[in-house]
Amino acid sequence: MKKNLKPLLIILCFGIIIYSNANATSLGILIGLSTPSNQINNVYNSNSLSDFGNMYREGAKLGYHIGIRGRMDLSDNLQFVGGIAYHKFPQTTIQVINPNSPYDTLASLNTSQNVIPITAGVNFFLLKKFIGLYGVGELSYNYISNSVDVYYGSLPVAISKSPTDSRIGFGLGAGADLDVKLITINLEVKYNYINLIGQKAGEEAKAFVSVSLGAFF
Repeated sequence: MKKNLKPLLIILCFGIIIYSNANATSLGILIGLSTPSNQINNVYNSNSLSDFGNMYREGAKLGYHIGIRGRMDLSDNLQFVGGIAYHKFPQTTIQVINPNSPYDTLASLNTSQNVIPITAGVNFFLLKKFIGLYGVGELSYNYISNSVDVYYGSLPVAISKSPTDSRIGFGLGAGADLDVKLITINLEVKYNYINLIGQKAGEEAKAFVSVSLGAFF
């Protein structure tokens, strides 16, 4: 199955490169919050990860994301859009306590669900003037993994990471643009279903809602 998914990744990357070097209207940076479904943390290759496998059975919490996206006008009301983002969903925090001093925390172990979607789709504008209102639909190729970070003080150090799974999904949402001449301020809300194709036997649906604030140049 994974071999069959790789051509889609190549196509998506090729499309992004083509429009970014030819007729790209704008390139933007996005940041925001990611709200997971209660099953998103169950997407990974193995049931355990060293001694920390049981930690992944906890539900994922409110996460965050950062990404880049490009746009190219196809018509007055239609844009091709594509990009890449990194979504991180914290799951569990375990404190490592000094056995000789219960008030002395030696380190903190944090588990996270990580999702990297590569996307390509279209924006359809219902209004495109000083304020733009649009609906968005896209396909996504999602890299999914779990990781364990240990914090000594305030600095995280990655100590373990699960193998990366890949799934094909889609995103549907709506957004608004505010054109302030030098840049375009963007607000977008999107439902992301990340494992439409490539599910293993017994794997449940995985999805999250992202709320992004961006600036396009």
